[in-house]
Amino acid sequence: KKKKKKKSSGINAEYGLMLASLITLRSIAPSVPAVVLIGSGPCYLWIWACIRAVTLPLPKRWYHKLEQVLCWGPYQRLFMFFMEGLSGVEFKVYGDVPEKKDPVNSLVISNHQCVSDAIVIDSFAMRLGNAGYIHFFAKNALKYVPLFGLYWHQHGLIFVKRGDNNLDLIRKQIREKKNKNIPMLMTLFPEGTRFNPDNAKVLEKSHAYARSISFPECTRVLTPRITGTNIFVEELGDYLKAIFDITVAYEGVDGKAMRPDTMEFLDSVKAVHIHFKQRSVNSVIENEGWLYDSFKEKEEMLVEFDKTLTFPDPPDYKHIYSWSVFSETIIPVLYTATICSPLIFCKQARSLWLQTVLFVPILQLLAKPIWK
Repeated sequence: KKKKKKKSSGINAEYGLMLASLITLRSIAPSVPAVVLIGSGPCYLWIWACIRAVTLPLPKRWYHKLEQVLCWGPYQRLFMFFMEGLSGVEFKVYGDVPEKKDPVNSLVISNHQCVSDAIVIDSFAMRLGNAGYIHFFAKNALKYVPLFGLYWHQHGLIFVKRGDNNLDLIRKQIREKKNKNIPMLMTLFPEGTRFNPDNAKVLEKSHAYARSISFPECTRVLTPRITGTNIFVEELGDYLKAIFDITVAYEGVDGKAMRPDTMEFLDSVKAVHIHFKQRSVNSVIENEGWLYDSFKEKEEMLVEFDKTLTFPDPPDYKHIYSWSVFSETIIPVLYTATICSPLIFCKQARSLWLQTVLFVPILQLLAKPIWK
C-alpha cells in the first residue's frame, strides 16, 4: 500500500509539474513576438544603413527598391507571422474583397479603435502584394521612438503634429513620393485618433465638430476629418489606382466585441472582421461628401456588429484571404534568422547590437531640434 501511495503521489507531482509548465508557457507566449520583433530591430537597422550607404551615388529609386525588398517588406511579414500565423486569430472578410494580388498604388481608409488596427492593415497589404510599400500618416511623437522612429522616418512615413496644420509640408511630402515614383499603399485613419467610448473628452470634441457640420453624433466612430484624405487624393490624382474603404471590428474569445491592444490580440481575440468597399478615384473626386457617407455606413455596421458579431455581404468567391499566411511569411522568418544569427556566434556582433540599442536613441534625441 505504501508503494502504491508513493507511486500515486509521484504521478500527481509529475502532472502538477506539467500543468505548471503549461501555465507558465501560456503566460509568456504573448511576449515571444515582442522579444523577436524588438530584438531583431537593430539587425534590420544595420541592413538599412548598408543599403543607404551603397545607394548614395545611385538614383533614389534603387534605395527605395532595396529598402522595400530587404528591410520594410520582410519585417512586416515577420510581424504577420506572429500576429496572424501563430496567434490563431481568424480573419473574416466581407464585401468587395480583392480576388488576387495586385500591388498597385492605393489608399486605405479605415475606422480606428485600437493599436491592433495596424495588424489588420499589415495583413491586407501583405496579401495584396504591398507589404514593402505600406505608408502611414502617423503622430509626430512616433518619430522619436527609439531605433524604430529613425527608420520609420527614413522609410517615408508622413508625421503630423496634432494642432499644427502644416498642409504645405504634407503636400510636399506626398508630391515627392509621386515624383520619385515610389510605390505606396497609404493608410489614413480620418478620425484623427482612436475611438474610445470611455474617453469623454474626445467624444465630446467629436460630437461638437459633428454638430458644426450637421453630421450625426455617432456612438461607434468619431466624426471624420476630410482634409488629409482630400490632400492625398488631390496630389496623387491618376497616380492613385485604387481606394480601399474598410471597416474593422474584433470578436473576443468571450463572444463579445472588443478593442484589443497588441498583447490582447495574441491572447484574447477570436476573430477579426473586415468589411471592404472599393471606390474609384473618379467617384471620390466627384463626390466631396463621400468620406462622411462612408463613416455613416461604418457607424451602422458597427452598431449592428455589437448585436450579431458579423458584417453583411460575405464573399462567395476565392480571394486574397483564401490562402495560408505561412506561404507569405516563412521566407521572411528564415531571412530574419539569418541576419540575426551573428548574435549567437559572434561576440563582436553582440557588442555592436548593444551599442546600437544604447547610442542610436541618444543620437535621435540630439537630432530632435533639427529633425523636421
